[in-house]
Amino acid sequence: MKSPKALRIGARLVAGLGLLLVAVLYFLAAPGVDSQEGAQFGAGVVLSQGAIMRTLAVLGLGAGLWVLVRPRSYPGLTAALVGVISLWLAPRLSAPALLDLGVVSLDVRFVTLPLEVSVVIAGVAVAAFWMTRNLKSRARAGQRG
Repeated sequence: MKSPKALRIGARLVAGLGLLLVAVLYFLAAPGVDSQEGAQFGAGVVLSQGAIMRTLAVLGLGAGLWVLVRPRSYPGLTAALVGVISLWLAPRLSAPALLDLGVVSLDVRFVTLPLEVSVVIAGVAVAAFWMTRNLKSRARAGQRG
């Protein structure tokens, strides 16, 4: 680990931009799966797969912007939590969410899963870097006083 600052900045960018990319992909693919059943709650309430994808996109957009603007421990943990929620809801995204890219149709689920795993790792790294930075500054302040 030659440059901890570069690692900190890289973790911040991976967490933030990864969540923003996942949010854009979910927003673009959600209209194609609105008619598919996503999650079933008590009393027979059914939430469509498109609604789940839009909800995850809104959560990802908020957490991604927060960790990019203010890379502290809470935004990092929030980014990791949104990644964990997305991974937890992934089995409910059973229908192919295709995104037409001209000659090729891309199933968004296969792109978002690896991104969400990397977001979880990067979010925890952002939080850990910030917490160790605070501990070092507190230790230095205690030595001076």
